[in-house]
Amino acid sequence: MSGRHRMLPMLQILAHAGEAPIVPPPSLSRTLDRQSQKDTVSQLLPSRTVVFLEGFARSPCYRVVDGCVATYQTLSDGRRQVIDLAGPGRIVGLGAGDRNRHSAETLGFSRLEVVVEPLAARDLEVALTETLARSQALAMLLGRKTAPERVASAILDLAGQFGRPARHKRRGTVTFHLYPTRTDLADWLGLTVETVSRCFTRLKKAGLIDIQHNDLVTLLEPARLALVAAGDCALS
Repeated sequence: MSGRHRMLPMLQILAHAGEAPIVPPPSLSRTLDRQSQKDTVSQLLPSRTVVFLEGFARSPCYRVVDGCVATYQTLSDGRRQVIDLAGPGRIVGLGAGDRNRHSAETLGFSRLEVVVEPLAARDLEVALTETLARSQALAMLLGRKTAPERVASAILDLAGQFGRPARHKRRGTVTFHLYPTRTDLADWLGLTVETVSRCFTRLKKAGLIDIQHNDLVTLLEPARLALVAAGDCALS
């Protein structure tokens, strides 16, 4: 495997250790009793580490402690569809069957832990419902939203996962580190890299966001950005 994509030996071994345990969705994973997870394996992974691969024997589920993980599927010719970008507290690898339905890869240095505690039926229902809701939102985005609406939606989603209060003269501003590259975003949003870059430029010129060093994004007008994402406000 190339230097860009590294399969951590520990994760590769765990991927063949047997059937994956039942795990919580993002909202529940943050409230897990840490004492009950004393046997959890935690590992800091470099950027672009492959956590598990589509089509391989079913892997365990992992909780993102820090950083960002992209889940995706690929076609035989190399075209890729990013299914989701998961931040701290999120779970990757939830599903059914004896094979991985998608691949997972870290974006930036990320700390993951294997989730070992099974959940009650109610918690599993909540987890699956949340996964389905995000899949439905992506289907709507890919099927009906314009390019600016898609990029605005992505920025709001990532701000919700990685955002922190910004030191800015405007009150209520939020900033976050942009883990995905423009290529990652293009594969997530069904756009070209050039279109993603143009949309970022338009949103910045409209005063809705600010971008520093190409990967530090600040939401200056989150309410207006939400209107753009919903299709209720067109960019000039």
